[in-house]
Amino acid sequence: MKNRNVTSILLIEDNPADATLVSIFLKDAKMKHELHHVETLYEGNDFIASDGQPDIVLLDLTLPDSNGFKTLTTFIERNPGIPVVIMTGLNDDIVGNQAVKAGAQDYLIKGEFDGRLLGRVIRYSLQRYKTKAKLEETARNLSISERRYLEAQEMANFGNFEMDLVTNEMSWTDEVYRILGFLPGSIRPSLSDYLNCCHFEERGMVEDFFEKASKDGQRHNLEHRIIINGRTIHYVLIHAKVYYDDITSKFLLVGGIQDITERKLGEQLLIEKNLQSQSFKIKEEILEDMSFHIRTPLSSILNLSYILSNTEMGSMEKELMGGLKASVDDLSISVNNMLNFSMLVSEKVNVEEEDLQLDDFIQRVKQLVQLKANQNSTAIKFNSDPSMPKDFKADGNKLSQILYNLIDNGIKFTKKGGKVNVDFSMEDLTEESFNLVMTVKDDGIGMTKNKVKQLLEADDLLQMNYEENETKQLGLAIVSKLTKNMDGTIDISSVEDKGSIFTINIPVKVVKKVHADIGDQPVQPLKILLVEDHFLNQIATKKVLTSWSDLVTVDIAENGLIGVQKFREHGYDLILMDIQMPVMDGFEATTKIREKSDVPIIALTANSSKQEAEKCRNIGMDDYLAKPMKPDDLYSKIMTVIAKQLA
Repeated sequence: MKNRNVTSILLIEDNPADATLVSIFLKDAKMKHELHHVETLYEGNDFIASDGQPDIVLLDLTLPDSNGFKTLTTFIERNPGIPVVIMTGLNDDIVGNQAVKAGAQDYLIKGEFDGRLLGRVIRYSLQRYKTKAKLEETARNLSISERRYLEAQEMANFGNFEMDLVTNEMSWTDEVYRILGFLPGSIRPSLSDYLNCCHFEERGMVEDFFEKASKDGQRHNLEHRIIINGRTIHYVLIHAKVYYDDITSKFLLVGGIQDITERKLGEQLLIEKNLQSQSFKIKEEILEDMSFHIRTPLSSILNLSYILSNTEMGSMEKELMGGLKASVDDLSISVNNMLNFSMLVSEKVNVEEEDLQLDDFIQRVKQLVQLKANQNSTAIKFNSDPSMPKDFKADGNKLSQILYNLIDNGIKFTKKGGKVNVDFSMEDLTEESFNLVMTVKDDGIGMTKNKVKQLLEADDLLQMNYEENETKQLGLAIVSKLTKNMDGTIDISSVEDKGSIFTINIPVKVVKKVHADIGDQPVQPLKILLVEDHFLNQIATKKVLTSWSDLVTVDIAENGLIGVQKFREHGYDLILMDIQMPVMDGFEATTKIREKSDVPIIALTANSSKQEAEKCRNIGMDDYLAKPMKPDDLYSKIMTVIAKQLA
């Protein structure tokens, strides 16, 4: 029985000297392993067939019975389920990259690697291979789900269609043909064929539906009648949205049609409940993965733009840099809106308080919305009550998100040249707290009383988005949900064609002196270990930290295992710990460090959620910072945990 704690390695190498070096390097790598050595490709295949499958194969491309890329392709064709790392005597990255494209996990150049590099390549290759296998399994499961979904479509009498926006040519699934009374594939459909099936009293309405859906990029729903074979009237529900096909470089109108004539209400609810449950689970998993892959590079952009802004620039460059930073801030808010969509059905949103200064907060929000305001020629005016405290403690990111969405809504639904006023005031002031009142008033199109009621019931908005096509109001729903989870209240006053007034009332804490006790910069040498696997984030974060103060020095570890080793060898005053890393993640690394030390550890994570924050604190981390992070927020976190450590 194979010991899973020992890595089984098969070395296929005909040069005894190279084989001896590999054996020595593996011992230097301190890897628990079992090495098997053969000299030919034939012997390697025979070993696998008779003695069992190794965990990984180190394959020389030049062997007595095979030479060049044929060695690799022959091996992979014979043994598709085994990860392989090639070894070559050619110092040529092109050869290595071609080998990786052909199916190898990695490559090593003879004479240019040691035990440490060999061990790292083996570990990374095994991890990549496991990840690939998991993705393939996920793809298979999705394929099964897709087949089941098509079967469900047929049972539900529901079909899909696509339409070329240039030619109006359409593509129907078999179920659309059946719904409209055609044999599947009997015609090459176009928009005119669909319109000919519509009831003559509603044909103009259906034409308007397709025209609007083709122009504004939003999802549209319509219920209308069709006439089958010139005599039978059915009711259908149709929805459509514009989609850009990267493969064909065409804009398409994609959508679905469902025959709702004789469907029983009970059957309809059961099918929709099952499909919605599966859809929500998939969306939740996708959102979590998207959060990591969006927030991580966005954090690099923020840090790099901060570094550039502190370099010598002319007036034109400064203006361009200001526009870049404003656009990145705008993107950050939009990303948060997208990734926080799931919170519409969550029980609680994690609230993280920080010390804020009112003037700085207003300026930050103004920079976020100014670009959109300028594009729409909308005048935005900010006012604040001079008697209210200038310093307070609250969740700045969520307050910014609330105001951004309200102002964005005002700009979106206000004609060019309109006005949006933002007022800050207070209620119920005590020595410890007060209620922050934020009022956003626009002179836009306004809303009906029913619409106002729906927006105030954010917990029910998710269903409304699917059923009534109210995706334009997603930002306002997030405002309502965030406000409630910050123990605040929201009031909406609106009159159609005259504008809307949104009033947010949120309790905040009074702060007498912001940063008075912790300072803005270190006053003594500060040795920081940055544990981060993303190359650009390594460069950008290190530069941000070292440009902050001459007293700061930064070492980098590319994964948790190396981070633990470096800490044990050198010791540090502070650790910035990424969470998602290969080999060893941030949670496991923190657990090992906490066995020996209480050094301050701040988590840096792309997964911004209540569960992630709680796990960071439960595992022993001192604080938590979500990507993308602003340099000032990072500085503040560092000074805060250092002050607590010295207290």
